[in-house]
Amino acid sequence: MKGFYARKNYYIIQCLLVLLIIVLGWIVGDYSGISLSDMLLFGSALLIVITGVVFGLLPGLGVSLVVMFLFGTSLIWAAFFSSASLPSEGAIVLWMVVFLAAPIITGLLHKWVMTLSAEHKEMSDKFEQFVTIDETTGFDNNRRFFFELEEEFNRSQRVQAPFSLLLIQIKYYDKFCSLYGQKEADHLMQTLSGILWNHTRRTDRKFRLEEDTFAIILTNTSETNVDIVIEKIEHLCKNHELINKRKKVTLTFSFGISSYNESLSDYMELVQNANHELEQYIQ
Repeated sequence: MKGFYARKNYYIIQCLLVLLIIVLGWIVGDYSGISLSDMLLFGSALLIVITGVVFGLLPGLGVSLVVMFLFGTSLIWAAFFSSASLPSEGAIVLWMVVFLAAPIITGLLHKWVMTLSAEHKEMSDKFEQFVTIDETTGFDNNRRFFFELEEEFNRSQRVQAPFSLLLIQIKYYDKFCSLYGQKEADHLMQTLSGILWNHTRRTDRKFRLEEDTFAIILTNTSETNVDIVIEKIEHLCKNHELINKRKKVTLTFSFGISSYNESLSDYMELVQNANHELEQYIQ
């Protein structure tokens, strides 16, 4: 259902509905006896309906007022300056009611559907905010990462406990995807996430920040101990076996490290420092 009530889809569906009604009416009905003036009135009513459906109540009323003005002007012209026959009083009242009712009904329909669309978008946005798990790896995503990092930073400020942030980026990930396809890319990420799960502590929180980047919050870990973690991860992840198990691919990584210290003003400095090291990393 996602996107069903989107504005573009709404316009297309409603316009197709109006056109379908016109076509069916044309096929079923006998228009041989309809005068040109009735055809113009019918076309004007359809114009009002389409305007109300697409643009809402006020534009529909605007077009309706213009049509009613032109209709009234044509009646006055026919009555005083032309020999053409006038429609009956009942027909005049009927067309006036149609011209007035059409924008109101279609405008309310427009408002109702736009309200549904807004509610749908709001619910989708709220749902996305609650979804914090990356489907491929099972790691938390970047939304959860910033929340957890701030929490750990505040905890370290209170109790002066060390912790470190480790960023792990797969080099040439885009090239790997182009060579082996998305299925192999997902298999790669699942394999790497499994290694990280099994060879880091349960208290170390793992995240997938980007398509090619992991983050680990290493609790109670100073910067001097992070090198041991990096060495282990690099050794275990270096050789990756493809799904068909007929080929192994050698992977290279960049690492970025940032550890808590009292001079840091907030947790975002940790992210900036780790990103800087990630960019400058030389294997």
